[in-house]
Amino acid sequence: MDDKKYIHPAQKRQAEHEKRKEKKKKKRGLLWLLLLLLLIALLIGGIGFGQGWFDGKGENEGDGKSTTSSADTSSQDQTSSVDESSEAAKESVKVEISGSSYTFKGAEKTLEELKTELAALDKSKVIVEIADSDAVANAVSTLHDVLDELGIAYTDTAAATPESSSEAAS
Repeated sequence: MDDKKYIHPAQKRQAEHEKRKEKKKKKRGLLWLLLLLLLIALLIGGIGFGQGWFDGKGENEGDGKSTTSSADTSSQDQTSSVDESSEAAKESVKVEISGSSYTFKGAEKTLEELKTELAALDKSKVIVEIADSDAVANAVSTLHDVLDELGIAYTDTAAATPESSSEAAS
């Protein structure tokens, strides 16, 4: 005779149904476990709201501690304020560009003459204000290159035209 045990199809379906129920229970249990671990982590403060969410850039106001990111930010703020105060202490020298000619100290100069006079200035105490009154773009960029080469700080400003002066007066 046959040693195989006969299993009725209804019993097979019932066994499969029980296996699926067990798998669902295990998944549900694993989900609850993960949820519980997340809740514990939140309570401990490993992942707190407002703490930066894993990147370490949380707020530390009032606790006397400082993070490296806030130290970097404060050093950048100090650097920019030092630059601004040093620029405020610098003497302003105006160079006006009209077309492709340069006017410095009330006299029209060639680029080479201007370069010679600017090289004689103290770089640490001077900032050049470039006034553009209908200048050729090449003339402005050439002057920028010269000032960069000499290591002199500069700013670009719009030159006051007679029309804008009369508008400002009224």
